[in-house]
Amino acid sequence: MALKRVCLLICLSLVFRVAPVHGVILNGTNVPKEKFVVYILIGHSNMAGVDLSHSDPVSIPNGWNYPVASKQWVLAKEPVNNKSAGLSGNGCAGPGMPFIKAMAAAYPDYYFGVVTNASLSATCRGLNTGNNSSGLDPSDNRYWDSTYLYDQIITSAKAVQKDAMIGGILCMLGTVDATRTNSTVCKAFSDDIASLAKFFRRDLNLPNLPFIMGEYEAGASGSFATTLPLPAIIRDQIVLVPSKLPFSATVNSVGIQMLDDHHYTGNVGQQEFAKRVVAVIQDKKFFPPAATSITLAPPMRAAAGYTGHWLLAEPGAMTLRSDDGAYLINGTRFGSARIRE
Repeated sequence: MALKRVCLLICLSLVFRVAPVHGVILNGTNVPKEKFVVYILIGHSNMAGVDLSHSDPVSIPNGWNYPVASKQWVLAKEPVNNKSAGLSGNGCAGPGMPFIKAMAAAYPDYYFGVVTNASLSATCRGLNTGNNSSGLDPSDNRYWDSTYLYDQIITSAKAVQKDAMIGGILCMLGTVDATRTNSTVCKAFSDDIASLAKFFRRDLNLPNLPFIMGEYEAGASGSFATTLPLPAIIRDQIVLVPSKLPFSATVNSVGIQMLDDHHYTGNVGQQEFAKRVVAVIQDKKFFPPAATSITLAPPMRAAAGYTGHWLLAEPGAMTLRSDDGAYLINGTRFGSARIRE
């Protein structure tokens, strides 16, 4: 039996060389992949944030941002009245900063990051035929498979995936669709949102990736008010999303403080929205992120007498099985399970 244990240790050392533990260095700290959770933020101006005077310029050590332009991790912050330095590069005082801080407070042993390209006047699938303040062509200013915004955010999400766990997608869309498209687009909105989530899951190879959708802004007024036909349709379509998309949920918007006719205030409204998102994540048990499915690999080349199979699962977890037991490796720790003497 002693010889078998020696053989096992030799085999484990070979495995570590073949499958190193992934992670990322953040401000001089080596953060393991399973301790760094990143969320994808997509949406229109309410996700980007427009209440610039209430931007949050105060960073925290475990809150990070991955700008889609520079593609380098930086401490998350939103310099006051500096729109281009906001989390999305398109605005400030959105829900990104309060969300990062709320998650860090709820789970202090983790690091959190966001990848966002929220765009002013953005839609899901339908073309914006009205006012468009994004600077993008309407065909580009939407989140649909292979469009500009979709390709931009999915490219960044894939880039960070090797070093971090993707925790989910946070989405705020609908007010632009409700006021600048048409009834056909609005009536298909829940199906289109469900399809959009499936595109992300497909391209990230995460079939159960949580999708969290902000409900239509209940305090919207004027041309955005839900007393009007198209906003009412979008409001009702959003709450249908969980019935059409597994591992999804919506965030209630009733009572959230408004800045104007369709945006939340940065210092109160967005803070409350972020708090509700974290509550949904906890209620639905969307945290910590689930590992990818375990798959059986071909037999390892015989090494030091080991002739079993190995199984690989994210993040950095591995299982060795042989005739005398199952041996688990997770990060830098390993132990035996059910060894037969």
